[in-house]
Amino acid sequence: MPDAAARAYAGVSDTLPDALALPRQAFADPAVFEAEQARVFRTGWLPVARESALAETGAYRSVDLAGAPLVVTRDAQGEFHVLSRVCRHRGMPVVEGSGVAKALTCPYHLWRYGLDGRLAAAPGMERSEAFDRDACALPAIATARWGGWIFANLDGQAPPLAPQVAPLAERLASIDPASLVTADIISLESPWNWKLMVENFLESYHHIGPHAGTLQQSNPGLGTYEGMGGDLFTVLENPPADETHGPFLVAAIFPLTLMFFTEGPEPLGVWYELEAITHQGFRLNIHLLTRPDFAASPEMTAYYREQVMAIHAEDIPACEGAQRGVTSRLYAPGPLSHLEACLWRFHRFLKSRFAETA
Repeated sequence: MPDAAARAYAGVSDTLPDALALPRQAFADPAVFEAEQARVFRTGWLPVARESALAETGAYRSVDLAGAPLVVTRDAQGEFHVLSRVCRHRGMPVVEGSGVAKALTCPYHLWRYGLDGRLAAAPGMERSEAFDRDACALPAIATARWGGWIFANLDGQAPPLAPQVAPLAERLASIDPASLVTADIISLESPWNWKLMVENFLESYHHIGPHAGTLQQSNPGLGTYEGMGGDLFTVLENPPADETHGPFLVAAIFPLTLMFFTEGPEPLGVWYELEAITHQGFRLNIHLLTRPDFAASPEMTAYYREQVMAIHAEDIPACEGAQRGVTSRLYAPGPLSHLEACLWRFHRFLKSRFAETA
């Protein structure tokens, strides 16, 4: 018997011309989300930090990923680690938030861990015959580095990331995402299913609606197209309306790495980070990615923040409305446009994660 998620994605078409939007259960059924946690998030490569945000020795950043409390660290040798942040004693998270530290110390009983996860101190354990210091390290999570991001794979079974996205790296070579730093972060609670955010991000067809007075004027939605795509990624090209405007591209590494870049001598970028994901919403952290000299200017950063927030503010009613619609009993999925090829590729990725259970 196929499970709920396999049934939800079984109807995804093998070809774009006869493709339909996803059915109601993909957005409304908690059982589908639980299956996505296990078979999409925990099996895939998910972004957990930008390297530039951990530039200092001892820097750390806490992340909650698919129900797993993690911490990303940079040790004294400059190596990055993604670790469980659940203390090996009685489960207290050893750290919250972000900062700089020489070690990670659990606030409950002061067990102390090195930035590589090894247990350094455990007060009052000398009489325990069960205690084995070497066996009490914080579990390490499989990691990868690409484009200035640090990625984690929770089940440790995902194929290496870089070979799977090599064409994307080539497309972004002139932009050089690894050279960009986080100038600022906009954080917003987003009460809609995570897939609606991915879908909205991956099509510019809607420029003609919510962005009629902004992006539609500079980069018309009906002129956009998928420039390249593969099993794990897609790129949406957004040509300019005329020579007074510039092109930009939108890209994704499935399931959750959402990127936007302008093109030119001084590219600007955005990373949409989704965290604390449930089937009904998530927290969105919009990372503003710029060259270091741009990030050093408060005035330029504030102006870029204002621009990005203005565009996202136009998307919020669309995403909120779509959430109400796709979870309604009256909803029935309609046909996708050729302008939504990147959505179809995303849907194909989701279907592939459940194909063996269908």
